[in-house]
Amino acid sequence: MTFRLTIKFIDFGRQLLLPTVTNGLFKQIQYCPAALSSRLLHKNSRLFSTEPISEQSEHKETIVYIGPLTRQIRRVKLFTLMTSMSGIFAQPVIMERALELGSSTSTIILVCSFVGFFTFVTPLLLHYVTKKYVTSVLYNAKDDLYTATTYTLFLRRKELQLKPGDGELPDVPGPFTSVKVRGVPLFLDARFFNDVYHYKRIMGFDRPIDFKLKDDSDLPKKE
Repeated sequence: MTFRLTIKFIDFGRQLLLPTVTNGLFKQIQYCPAALSSRLLHKNSRLFSTEPISEQSEHKETIVYIGPLTRQIRRVKLFTLMTSMSGIFAQPVIMERALELGSSTSTIILVCSFVGFFTFVTPLLLHYVTKKYVTSVLYNAKDDLYTATTYTLFLRRKELQLKPGDGELPDVPGPFTSVKVRGVPLFLDARFFNDVYHYKRIMGFDRPIDFKLKDDSDLPKKE
């Protein structure tokens, strides 16, 4: 276990007292310009801590998966939401302009239906396609938990806690479903994990296979 030493630096005007440690003893005191003091403190800031390195890494969540289409999905959903908001504000103006031109009622209904389709239906259709897409997976080594992130309709992050072995293959895999976690369909691509071992743990593939056959006595009897 490696521990880190905290050293106090004293700045006297333009010079900085920098103690040098050799074999656990202060060997000498070197003078360092104050201009370099901030660089030394910033560069070696990770060394000035009394917490063990192993304990620091356990408290952090590690990114083990990033969806390859995350940026594209975010941009498309953002563009769709912006156009939908523009369509909502533009509908009263379009109706007023159509009335000024003396358009018939059927024409006004047709135009409003066309604008309303792209205003409301397009974001819902896009969300239906992308709501199962996992944008990232984080791993917490301390709690041994995975956190999968997806996007909501309004482009907010939705997190789902996963335990090792929670994932299972769907009986009938769909075009947007590759994994089911406690009945929730998700889309994960094993090729884009930093380490495929995490995918195996989520799916329970790292566990030994149970070849034990079920007893017929446990099955319900037919009358």
